[in-house]
Amino acid sequence: MGTPILQLTNSTNWSLVYSQAFYAQQITATSYALIPKITVPLLLERHILAVHATSATAKDTWHFAGFLNQNVQLGLLVGGGPDAESVQRRKIWLNRITLLILPSFAPNYSISFNVPHWFKDISLSVWEYIGPEADSTEELIQRVEFKVDQIIKHEL
Repeated sequence: MGTPILQLTNSTNWSLVYSQAFYAQQITATSYALIPKITVPLLLERHILAVHATSATAKDTWHFAGFLNQNVQLGLLVGGGPDAESVQRRKIWLNRITLLILPSFAPNYSISFNVPHWFKDISLSVWEYIGPEADSTEELIQRVEFKVDQIIKHEL
């Protein structure tokens, strides 16, 4: 596979697929329970995502918002239920959009988030790139095929 050719700057090529806020449960006046792993309840097919994470209670020195996990079904049964494996774990940055290009070896996948234990709240937004996707290798092959077709037509 060659270099991907994308139109990332066109806002119509992005679709918001998930947006949710999560809050740690307060246990005492000064302690909170961990925000559990966040599982996004949908299957994704496109492999280019943009993720934005914010926290109203984050300190100015915090830059790391957690990890996004790409999960695929393995087709195996373990303990009577289908098993899923996390195949990619990517850092998500706080207060900025993180662009992710995930491997496309499965037709669909799910995502989940692990939030650091010190967060009291987090808001996550996920966009899926729905714009045109081309590959520089594919484009070169198409150009060569076009030129060969032109040569053949000219010779006929």
